Amino acid sequence: MKSNKTIRIVKSAERKDSLVNKSAATESTRPANNGVTSQVASWVKEFQQRRRPDPRRACASLFADPASPLNSLS
Repeated sequence: MKSNKTIRIVKSAERKDSLVNKSAATESTRPANNGVTSQVASWVKEFQQRRRPDPRRACASLFADPASPLNSLS
């Protein structure tokens, strides 16, 4: 276990300045990210709604008898 942990003391004036800077930066990037966020959310929703093939059916179709062609000579 580390016994030399660094402790940083933040005075109230510094804390208020840092909070103001963070909130201003967050507000300015939100509108730009809003379109990206909605697009990614729609991709995720679409992906979740897709039907996944049943692996048992896929495996069974590999070993099934091949169907005779429509124009067979038999």
